[in-house]
Amino acid sequence: MGVAKLLFGLRTCQPPYVGEAVSVFDKGLRNTIEDIVVCGGAFFGDLQWRLASLPTRFGGLGICSAEDASSYAFVASRAQSWVLQDHILRECGGELLDSDYKSALDNLHSSLPDLDLGGFYIKDTAPIKAQKILANALYGEIVKTVEEKFAFSPRQRAVFEFRAMYVGCGISGYPQVPFNDTTFPG
Repeated sequence: MGVAKLLFGLRTCQPPYVGEAVSVFDKGLRNTIEDIVVCGGAFFGDLQWRLASLPTRFGGLGICSAEDASSYAFVASRAQSWVLQDHILRECGGELLDSDYKSALDNLHSSLPDLDLGGFYIKDTAPIKAQKILANALYGEIVKTVEEKFAFSPRQRAVFEFRAMYVGCGISGYPQVPFNDTTFPG
């Protein structure tokens, strides 16, 4: 299955229905990243995968984990397409907040208890950029809890704190050094 089909499935199906496809995709992606980073050797565990699968704006490599995307893609897609759904289904008289959507919202709320999802329950107040809002909230929560979830060594803690200081300071996440004739004398 291609990435486009997987992402379409994530946007149109509830997370429990795409769980197996998500697992297969993430396992293959993780094995590939592991082969690239450490040539299949040691030192690429769950922590390294979690950090690699963070977006670059959160200090990661920007490798999109399908499991992460599956937690918000369905809700975001439904919220962002309400106007179109309403237009297409106006003759049917059905309710837009069906049990699938409500169930997905409840599951999302358990993952993001601090995020106010009230606007997602009402068609007229759904945010325009729902996917961006939900993705930022999810990855922000992941970054806040990563140190609790993984037992950081002092070295890992120092690297994680260093990374956090420089997120967004250039392409690689580290401060940019201006190059001129005095940067590299000789």
